[in-house]
Amino acid sequence: MPPRIFVGDDVRALSPDSEYRLSANAARHVALALRMRAGDALTLFTGSGGEYAGTIERIDAREVIARIDRHDPIERESARPVTLAQSLIAAEMMDLVVRKAVELGAVAIAPIFAARSQAIGVERAGRRTAHWRQIAIAACEQCGRNRVPGVRDIVTFDDWCESSSLATAAILDSEAPQSLAVRARQSPPQAIVVGPEGGFTHEEVRSATARGATPVHLANRVLRSETAAIAALATLDAIGG
Repeated sequence: MPPRIFVGDDVRALSPDSEYRLSANAARHVALALRMRAGDALTLFTGSGGEYAGTIERIDAREVIARIDRHDPIERESARPVTLAQSLIAAEMMDLVVRKAVELGAVAIAPIFAARSQAIGVERAGRRTAHWRQIAIAACEQCGRNRVPGVRDIVTFDDWCESSSLATAAILDSEAPQSLAVRARQSPPQAIVVGPEGGFTHEEVRSATARGATPVHLANRVLRSETAAIAALATLDAIGG
């Protein structure tokens, strides 16, 4: 597969048999990090569907001009869309969850501040959200997805519950009587809610359940938050085909 480059939403500039100038950041990545040369093939995508096959015509550290050869409407989305509502955890682990959630087909990632989440200020929250959005783009470049999942602004657990349809959500709870796999075969959830380090409080589980969410477990072991998120999405992806 040729290197894939996200070019934003400038669809009008991407048409077969035309030239496209990459942004300065993308040009540096292609020329310096990937060490590509004139004549090399690359794939461009806007994040809103489909991709464009191109060939580099001119390249240096400051400018890359690609010739657009064709548009391919190929999609690589999961058959059953699911949102990951992930409680805030340690920075490196949160980065990992965002990256793997994109690879595993999540259509959106909702960071939530739960009772046991690490505290985060408003300014830092904005920086982290912007950082996660860049991780989502990079993950799409790597895994072949042509639609970039939205990473939403951080909200509290209660606010997320209030604004979401929890009748189609499954909340991970190691004490739940039903497994996620059983729930997914009966009625696949459209959202997976994952707790922070230390898990959700009993009050949070009861609150989500009262609003319609289904408590589910993954195994007879207690998983770390990042492991649980990845395992849950992988389970849904496997069952959904």
